[in-house]
Amino acid sequence: MSILLRTPECVRALHLLAIPVAVILAGVPAQADAQVSLVQVRKGLRYTQTSDTRVALRTTASHWFQADVDGTDIGGITPPTVAGPFNIAALGTRHNNGVLVFNPVDNGWRWGADGKDFNTTSKDELDRLFPNGTYTFTVNGTSVPLALTGDAYPNAPVFTLEGGRWAGGSYVVDPSRPLTITTNGFAGYGTHRNSIICLFFRGPGYVPDGVTTITSCPLFLQRSSDVPNRDFSTVTLPPGTLRANEEYTLIGSFNAIIDSRTVSGLPGSTNTARYLAATTVNIKTITPVFPMTVTSNITATTATVTANIQYRLQDVGGNGSVYAFAVAPAPKVKGGDDPKAMRVGWATGPDAKDDAPTACVLAQLSQAGQMVAVTADQLNAYLTGVLTAQGASVAILNGVPIVNISGSTFFVGYGSSGSSMINSGVNRSAVTIPGSLTCEPGPPQTGWWWNPLEDGRGFSLEVRGNNLFFAAFLYDISGRSTWYVSTGPVSLDGSYYSGDLLGASGGQTLGGAYPGFPTLTSVGPVTLAFNNASTGTLVWPGGTVPIQRFNIVPNGLNLDPVPGQPESGWWWNEQEAGRGFFMEWQGGNLDIAGYMYDDAGKSVWYLTTGPIGGSSTARSFAGNWWSFADGQTLTGPWKPNRQTSANVAPVTIQFSGPDTALMTLPNGRTTNLTRHRF
Repeated sequence: MSILLRTPECVRALHLLAIPVAVILAGVPAQADAQVSLVQVRKGLRYTQTSDTRVALRTTASHWFQADVDGTDIGGITPPTVAGPFNIAALGTRHNNGVLVFNPVDNGWRWGADGKDFNTTSKDELDRLFPNGTYTFTVNGTSVPLALTGDAYPNAPVFTLEGGRWAGGSYVVDPSRPLTITTNGFAGYGTHRNSIICLFFRGPGYVPDGVTTITSCPLFLQRSSDVPNRDFSTVTLPPGTLRANEEYTLIGSFNAIIDSRTVSGLPGSTNTARYLAATTVNIKTITPVFPMTVTSNITATTATVTANIQYRLQDVGGNGSVYAFAVAPAPKVKGGDDPKAMRVGWATGPDAKDDAPTACVLAQLSQAGQMVAVTADQLNAYLTGVLTAQGASVAILNGVPIVNISGSTFFVGYGSSGSSMINSGVNRSAVTIPGSLTCEPGPPQTGWWWNPLEDGRGFSLEVRGNNLFFAAFLYDISGRSTWYVSTGPVSLDGSYYSGDLLGASGGQTLGGAYPGFPTLTSVGPVTLAFNNASTGTLVWPGGTVPIQRFNIVPNGLNLDPVPGQPESGWWWNEQEAGRGFFMEWQGGNLDIAGYMYDDAGKSVWYLTTGPIGGSSTARSFAGNWWSFADGQTLTGPWKPNRQTSANVAPVTIQFSGPDTALMTLPNGRTTNLTRHRF
């Protein structure tokens, strides 16, 4: 891979994410032009930011240790070693006698028998196994001592983001507008051998100027040796930089270089010991369902908020009603504890309790300034009449006491009725009032979902922008596998969906030619309401089913992507519509379902799972389709399924990019796949 911006201090910044290694090799043939460019030892902290003020240590792999050697074509050198104050008795074979292991994914030598360095959630454990002190590397016969002392961990980077809003733990932006990213100050900046601020983005189609891949600090790089008097960073991404309806990851790190030295035996190598702190933010790009500008004046005691909206072009000239409403913490709402109240997620914040979550409910303000629970059908219109090209000005709040509305997110929408407005998704959040319990509805994670008490059936789910595509794999009353789908607009910032559940027949088989688009038949309504990004409730002909995200492998939901990992979500061949494939990657492990038809034209599904293959520039997968039968039906009680075949047919996929691939089907037939941008 060509890397045009690759500074020694920021090289391999993807290690901030504890990227798993797919293939570990003891060595590869030596290269005549091998060049060691970096020898480093470091300890770090990983944080996640989910609001303007909520920044917390990650729940997994929050503390880590690295002892690495990097460079160009160095896989064939004698394996480097590292010695130091390791707790060898406790580490045992994990220490690999101090011999580093080559990782071909990022062309470097890494500590540990598996070449994955070390991760934990406990600083005490990190310090017990890897005490501070001098770590001495031996590289090509040259000794490189580096002193990692002082516990000089930087403060956590905290982002101030402008151009969008926080929703459901993610920052949501309109890609047609600029996004400004500003960090807090790096405490102690300039007091170390060197202090570094590093920022980078990861996501579909994002390649900063001057680089072909994100493996360093392409978004922003600042050293105190170059810029001694500014301890923060500010970057603005111009409009159109990011694709619409995608997810991106923003990562910022503060790096305290404690020791840095040159060694004559390794010319051109930068050798450092450092402590660092890294913060990750999930960025969602969503094109708004209709234009809106909001002005607000929120003080410690009152709030005044006005939204000026423009109707969609296709709606101008028709009749409709405009609504202002809220999703609010139930304790703030009269009737909020009524079972008939429309629940939309769980509240977050300092007063939130995992063992007793506080519901968020649909509400409107009474004339007395009291929040009152309502259903979609009970919403009162702000105005009714012809939807004109001039739009409308909506006074959402007018000097309302903060104590009555704290933690509430206020929305504006329009439609022929309240329920039509909610179900069609023609609404937008305008403002969230801070509170110790806060309701900020947001979309679910893309991936596999299930009910742990009903294993054997599951759900493929993706939200792209303002639309959802849902599939359920299960069984019919005869025991054969079957599936249903539903797709349409989401509502309430992606947290709610209502549509028709559809069965399909007469489509393409696994290895057959394309017969045309299948026949679709409604089997009933389906509603999805999400408490947060990883839990929700499904209501369909089978009743009410709590659902949650599914770990493909142990702790899979907390594993970071490997370099070159393709996108998760729906894939298809547009010329073969009606058959599709759902893929999710968790830390380099793929779980894929094929939704298609048997020879009789009935819907059928196959599954397979396994590790990623290939290189970071050309990923691949190889496995066998599995089939199942006799599990739970749409409306029946749970019963165990059984695997009917572990080798229906082989399947191989060669990825040519994050969103394109070639799949080989039975009898050598191939089909070109792309991400389904529904």
